[in-house]
Amino acid sequence: MRFLAILGSLLAASTTAASAAQGLPPSSVSVGSAAQMEEKRLQDANNQSVQDAVHGRYLDASFGLLAHLGIASAADIKDPDVFDQWAQVMSCMTSTPTFNPVKSADFHVPAEQIADLRAAKGVSAIPEIVRRARRTSIVILDENHLDPRGRAFGLEVARALRPLGYTVLAVEALKRDTDDTASRAKMEKLSAEKYPRRSSGYYLDDPIFADFLRQSLALGYRPVSYEMIRTDYAGLAESAQGQREQDQANNIVRRALKQYPGAKLLIYAGEHHAAERPIAAEGGKVVMMAERLKRATGIDPLTIDQAGLSSIPMNRPDADLYALAEPKARAGSVVLMRRGKPLTVGLLAGSVDLQVVHPRTTFVAGRPDWLAAMGRKPVAVPQSLLPTSGTRLVQVFLASEAEDAIPVDQIIVTAGQTPPVLMLPSAPVRYAAQERGAQ
Repeated sequence: MRFLAILGSLLAASTTAASAAQGLPPSSVSVGSAAQMEEKRLQDANNQSVQDAVHGRYLDASFGLLAHLGIASAADIKDPDVFDQWAQVMSCMTSTPTFNPVKSADFHVPAEQIADLRAAKGVSAIPEIVRRARRTSIVILDENHLDPRGRAFGLEVARALRPLGYTVLAVEALKRDTDDTASRAKMEKLSAEKYPRRSSGYYLDDPIFADFLRQSLALGYRPVSYEMIRTDYAGLAESAQGQREQDQANNIVRRALKQYPGAKLLIYAGEHHAAERPIAAEGGKVVMMAERLKRATGIDPLTIDQAGLSSIPMNRPDADLYALAEPKARAGSVVLMRRGKPLTVGLLAGSVDLQVVHPRTTFVAGRPDWLAAMGRKPVAVPQSLLPTSGTRLVQVFLASEAEDAIPVDQIIVTAGQTPPVLMLPSAPVRYAAQERGAQ
């Protein structure tokens, strides 16, 4: 999502420069320059927010982004990608996704899909996933990058697949490397340390994501990094997105399947990459990673989408699919069935094997109820860490981990307001705080 937006802005900038060189009227050039300047302003603010998040400066990455844009609140953000960046950081501090009001509908959902969705039944997700995972050696689970709930479910899937012999966890969000040897060395270090650091990958700055990986490593999974974005796509036969999908598939073959012959593999990816059929991207149809991996290996993966029916979809349909699906998930996460067969709707309709619907989140003492399933228990914020004025980010780290580790939990606390509880594992911890405003 962020990669394609930046690539598009670079292409737009080069087009504007070329027009100026060809002697277009001054008015055309000035309009283009003004648009370029605004794009650069947004990109600079966005990039600074990314860097702040990468270095663990969560308050700077969120509220600082607003300051760089010169606006008072996120409601004033006009660019959908910039809002997604702000929402991504906020989700890391609240464990909840944020609706993006700047986005409009990306695609139309046919009436027959709506009718099927209304008539579908929900079947408990984990038992159905386990039943189908026995028939293959590759499972691909996608996520909504803005919704930590999916990462907690990723841990549920990892736990359920481990007794079936799944031992390798390939994660798109792990830091990308073009060199296999460098990637392998980093993964060996990650396996030995058994926890991610801030340098391990951008989306891993979310404590829920980091703990998904931390607990999976404790289960015995061997991590694999497979993302690789080239710096130069000129002259390649594939489009930028197509080449990215091919690079991902190639890396999984080399770094997972060939490195660990005979191993069963769980792949945790962003939404589109799980598609087993071409989907719309870059103005055309692109063959995605899952389909390319299937062609390369001859293995039919079990593909599971949990992004299309998210309460806050990344790619917004022109119908509220979650509102139609959520009543079927009141007792827990489900996959949809219609006439005895799996039903998939929306962007990935017919492109994945299963589609997950999670229950609507409820809050207990200010925290999402599903955190308890990650092995957490509520703990009050120590009185000494409560601010007397302003806003503070209270962070908790496992005491055994290094200074640049990802927090195991963190919450925003505002003076004069009842603080939410921390949700912590049964392990020694240390506390830290980041400030916003006077104390």
